[in-house]
Amino acid sequence: MKTKTTILIVDDEADSREDIAYALQQSGHRVLEAENAEAAVELAQRHPVDVALLDLALPGRDGIETMQALQRIDPVIQFVILTGQGTVESAVEAMREGATDYLTKPAALSELEAIVEKACRTSRLARQNRAYRAAQERKQRGRGRNLIAVSAAMKHVVKQAEALAQVDFPVLIHGETGTGKEVVAELIHANSERADMPLTILNCPALPESLVDAELFGHEKGSYTGAADERVGMLEVADDGVLLLDEIGDMPLDVQARLLRFLETGTFRRLGARVEKTVDVRVLAATNRDLAEDVKEGRFREDLYHRLRVYELQVPPLRERVEDILPLAQNVLDARTSTRGPRPELSSSAVDVLHAHPWPGNVRELLHTIERAAFTASLSGSRSIEPEHLNLPVSGEEPMDLDSVLASCRQRHVAKVLALTGGHRREAARLLGVSERQLYRLLGEQEA
Repeated sequence: MKTKTTILIVDDEADSREDIAYALQQSGHRVLEAENAEAAVELAQRHPVDVALLDLALPGRDGIETMQALQRIDPVIQFVILTGQGTVESAVEAMREGATDYLTKPAALSELEAIVEKACRTSRLARQNRAYRAAQERKQRGRGRNLIAVSAAMKHVVKQAEALAQVDFPVLIHGETGTGKEVVAELIHANSERADMPLTILNCPALPESLVDAELFGHEKGSYTGAADERVGMLEVADDGVLLLDEIGDMPLDVQARLLRFLETGTFRRLGARVEKTVDVRVLAATNRDLAEDVKEGRFREDLYHRLRVYELQVPPLRERVEDILPLAQNVLDARTSTRGPRPELSSSAVDVLHAHPWPGNVRELLHTIERAAFTASLSGSRSIEPEHLNLPVSGEEPMDLDSVLASCRQRHVAKVLALTGGHRREAARLLGVSERQLYRLLGEQEA
């Protein structure tokens, strides 16, 4: 069974509201109830709503005004108008404002259920279309990053990822921290039949152990201390799409057992729930740990390990794909150019330093280094990035303190402006955008 559709009933007549709610709950829908516009808006802000049944004759804001308020919260909500004062004029106005259908109270429950089912299908289609558009936008943006594959090692990874995108079984992506495991998962997703649906990511170590279970599977209201309301888990969010379990080696053992059962049956229960749910999700997992060793040490379930590694994809560290270093650095500079002014160039000596560095933080360290170096170079007025801007150790030396690098750049920039003004300090202060007193302070730092 698919995730329940959420129906919001807005009617000030309690008996009518409760009768409709009971019928829809018996049909398998999740039902929320509100007696006026304010309560309806509050519920819609807290819960995703698929279909809203609105009474036209509400106290305060009427059904049309309530519909407009709910549309501002979520334009995908489908509306069915209920009224005991059925007129052609009100029906036309409701349809013009976006209602999908119109019923006169008291409505026959069989007719109401048929109309609600139709609205639910329309809502699902609208959400899928929205997810499709978002997926297309992510493809066009490359999710803000490009997978650079110049080296033979990374070309092999890309070839494997594209092949794995055509099948639907789990993949275990292994690599050191910062190698780009998430980017590889994005590549698999973008080339798969599920590319039109979202890629959902659960970062296991980012959550306290006690919350990983609830975040993954969801929970019912009151299922544990602090569970003030029900929560949809990542598995339900990722329905029809792909779920990446990032750094799965940090997942608690009891959650591993529940995950294994889901992988084997496709079903799960929210915390505190009695009814099982079924979703269609492809699971990818990423880790920087040696899970085989964790299995030996009892930190990871052996059965889950073998279930996840139907195929294992190894992402090599940056030191083993040196050919990718310069293209990755150039990619950062190209992206920076469009938002932060002229593009600085890497000097040949800076390139030598980049190639010589072991990159213990891998691609993540490289990207941050280039971004910082470009900023430092621009601050000093340099058109090129030099080794000192990179702030990387050379020949066993310790890296310079960043504050020292920035102070040095600032001093050079002040000296350059002073030379440009022929030593005229008032004009130099104006060009620098500082007071004369601040300029004297900067000059005092230089002399010191």
